[in-house]
Amino acid sequence: MGPGDESGPYPILRAPVRPLAPEVRTGIAAASGIAVGQAFVIDRRRQPTPRRHLLPEEITAELVRLDEAVSLADMQLERLKRKLKESDESDSSVILEAHQLILRDEHLLGPTRRRIRDEKLNVEWALRKTVAEIQQRFDAIDLPYFRERKSDVAFVGEQVLRNLLDATGGVTWQPPLGAVVVAHDLSPADTVHLHRHQIAALVTDAGGRTSHTSILAQAFGIPAVVGLEDITEAVGTGDLLIVDGNRGEVILCPSQSMTDDYKQQARSEHAKIVQLLAERDSPAETTDGVRIRLVANIELPDEVPIALEYGAEGIGLYRTEFLFLDREDFPREEEHFMHARGVLRRVAPYEATFRTFDLGVDKVAPFLSRITGAHPSSSEAEPNPALGLRSLRLCLKEPAFFKAQLRGLLRASVHGTMRIMFPMVSGVEELARAKEILDECRRELQKEGLAFADHIPIGIMIEMPSAVMVSDHLAKEVDFMSIGTNDLIQYSLALDRLNEHVGYLYQPLHPAVLRMVKYTVDAAHAEGRRVGMCGELAGEPLLTVILLGLGLDDLSMNAASLPLVRRLVRQLSAKEARALADEVLKLPSASQIEAVVRERLQRLLGDDPAWSTLTSTVRRSGKHAH
Repeated sequence: MGPGDESGPYPILRAPVRPLAPEVRTGIAAASGIAVGQAFVIDRRRQPTPRRHLLPEEITAELVRLDEAVSLADMQLERLKRKLKESDESDSSVILEAHQLILRDEHLLGPTRRRIRDEKLNVEWALRKTVAEIQQRFDAIDLPYFRERKSDVAFVGEQVLRNLLDATGGVTWQPPLGAVVVAHDLSPADTVHLHRHQIAALVTDAGGRTSHTSILAQAFGIPAVVGLEDITEAVGTGDLLIVDGNRGEVILCPSQSMTDDYKQQARSEHAKIVQLLAERDSPAETTDGVRIRLVANIELPDEVPIALEYGAEGIGLYRTEFLFLDREDFPREEEHFMHARGVLRRVAPYEATFRTFDLGVDKVAPFLSRITGAHPSSSEAEPNPALGLRSLRLCLKEPAFFKAQLRGLLRASVHGTMRIMFPMVSGVEELARAKEILDECRRELQKEGLAFADHIPIGIMIEMPSAVMVSDHLAKEVDFMSIGTNDLIQYSLALDRLNEHVGYLYQPLHPAVLRMVKYTVDAAHAEGRRVGMCGELAGEPLLTVILLGLGLDDLSMNAASLPLVRRLVRQLSAKEARALADEVLKLPSASQIEAVVRERLQRLLGDDPAWSTLTSTVRRSGKHAH
């Protein structure tokens, strides 16, 4: 389907009015990079939905139509899974398996059937109402990660609806090479599909930095700006766009001089990336011989090959939460085993660090309602999920749920080199209970004759001030530590980093934060333990010199940040970095610390062409900081 073709399940839209002069739209910088290209606009929401009331004798036929459309959608997703396996992207099937689970969920099918039977609505109308109701429940959840999962429900509903309307199932559109895809939102399967068509950039109305579009765009190196609210209304297919994924800007109807300027910027950025990638096999070693390990934060299995391509020396943080989203039932041990095994095989010979279940709890989340006792439709959410029953606390409250994951991870450990990491540990007693449950799992597997690795390093994330203050005791009980700065900053500074009113206070260079990092590193090293960082700070090139000076052994970050951080480490002296860290730890404010760091790096790296990229990389507070 070409840019001018309006056939197919996704209408290609044309904006009726064009701005007469360049117009800049600002959204969320989801994935860095600059692109210039023609828009290819799609919008699932424009698919018409027939609405009529049924006669009593029509109800049975409508119920049959629903079952047939669902079965067909299941077959279509299964076919797409096979195609991904044939193209050696089999781990993408995790996403499609989640969609298949939603497809068979009674929270989708049950209410739809009731609306057909009781309200006598035709199946298309009934399905639309059910999907909208489920999305409203997700909107009520405070956590952005959950709110953004509502799009997965919508994508499944659209798949069934297209089958009901006799539209071709699956992703059928093929944007031209180098197109800028503009959409209201995109499913994970859409993003994987578009990645293979070598598009220039992604631009969406919806989404945030934790949405699947953002995560996969970062992993695949596609510049992306999301959260633009109504970009699909302002852009038509064929319009020339400039996408600045560094600033989170999209320029409509750019002038020729602007176009030429951004194209030159894009060429310069590409040349820098090529140059940096040429060093990916070089060790991250300072000029005076100090070696640190650069590893990747991973959320989806599809990110593993990209991380390795960018020079990751393993996975420093594998977020296992994906398995738990959009689920009515708890993930089974076998699911944990299969997914962990797949990741270990792909990352070999490097090691992978699996963080155990780390989600906040909300009574609206269907599978969590079995723990909290609240009805899934309840609108009463925890006032502050970040401070409530979440993460390791939730796992310790529900040990059977926790053990299913631990047993699966242990069984997978024989297929590669694994580390297991517990998040949100507040003190020694919590850690001791988690280790007891892990030991129970080992004894059970041994009794059942199931193999697992003899030694799996066990670590914790340092994310609370309480954990920092007892890090000397915690270090005696673990094999490694990893500092999660995202939560550590917000808990230390008493703010919600997503709250626009206090977002300006989210300061990675706050003296208190740097002092807590230093205290933790010293406590870990005193016990001979490696200590890393897997929060956003680890991937901020401007902060590399400070983290090096504070003595961190590992830095785990988004894959796209790895090449520049490696370059910086190789150009810095550990001795100078330690002296700078000692100097800034005495300063009273984040602004003063940043000024000193910038001045010192400018002096040290002023001749490096990567410096121009470095100076614009620190992400600020608010919604852009998470």
